[in-house]
Amino acid sequence: MITRVAPTQQVTDTVYETLREAICDGVLAPDTRLIQDELAERLGTSRQPVHLALQQLKKDGFVTETGRRGLVVAPLDRDFAAELYEMRAALDAAAAVAAARKAGPEDRLRGERIIREGRAAVADGDLAAMASADFAFHDFVYSLAGNRLIAQTARMNWHHVRRSIMLLAGEPTKLGPFWDEHDQILQAVVGRDATAAAQLAQHHALASSRILSRLEAAG
Repeated sequence: MITRVAPTQQVTDTVYETLREAICDGVLAPDTRLIQDELAERLGTSRQPVHLALQQLKKDGFVTETGRRGLVVAPLDRDFAAELYEMRAALDAAAAVAAARKAGPEDRLRGERIIREGRAAVADGDLAAMASADFAFHDFVYSLAGNRLIAQTARMNWHHVRRSIMLLAGEPTKLGPFWDEHDQILQAVVGRDATAAAQLAQHHALASSRILSRLEAAG
């Protein structure tokens, strides 16, 4: 459900975030037509912030123009998804190297806690919780690496990754192997094995892309 936007908030930013969440969560499915008046009424705001938010969503790749139908939720482009995970493979490998050089004993506990949460989400079939835990694990590595540009770039594109994951609503238990790979990355990082950490992180990103692509095609 799309919640109404409080008028006291920064309306355009809030409308943008609300619509982006609805797209990533699948509330607004791919190819859904986006009519400004209807969205403004549902959100409890005027047309102007909705118009501005939709233009930003279009720029960010969540919305596309289709001619007569106007703006619609962008379909998941397989080429874009492949490029996204290729970029992540490079970023994650670099982050894993830096994280392995800085990891301390307390980081193992933090990482293991996130992995337990991810495994529990998969067991419960809670795809939203699993996506959140997936982000938490990778963000943990980015933060540990201490490279702000890597972290910012990865966070900026996270919502496209999340959107891909959330399309697998009927297949959450098949994502369990992701967490085995997360655990392997964690052990290499906290073991301060930079070479292994980089290889595992890169493999994980590329393998995740292939697995998601197969599951989406099957679905």
